[in-house]
Amino acid sequence: MALSKKREVEDLADALVGSADAIHDRIIKEIGRRKIKQFQAYSLFQDETSLRVTANALYLEAVKLIVSDLELAQTDFMKVINKATSQIKTIETIAAFVDLVADLLVLAAAAYAAKPGPILSALDEVRMDIGEQVDS
Repeated sequence: MALSKKREVEDLADALVGSADAIHDRIIKEIGRRKIKQFQAYSLFQDETSLRVTANALYLEAVKLIVSDLELAQTDFMKVINKATSQIKTIETIAAFVDLVADLLVLAAAAYAAKPGPILSALDEVRMDIGEQVDS
């Protein structure tokens, strides 16, 4: 089961830091291409920082944030986050990029709350963003 061990929570934090790195690189790229406005870049940099802060909190609180009853395999959970990180680099439209960033933030916050329902809901949003089938 996902997030049922300290190491699994730390793995999530690692993956979210990777997502934040990809977000940062993409923002810089789009600024250079003049595809995003200054206010959008500023907002996205804030989101990147929020994702890093939440990842750091997950590291610090990993033992306390073990989730019980999350009916999801850790490998499936991490696969979605890793695919989202990969798509951050290539996603076509800025609106879709912004939506994915926002949904990753919600997922990180849900994981920090250690509540299975919100984690699964947020994960479904990320799955939709990356074009994966959502089980209903």
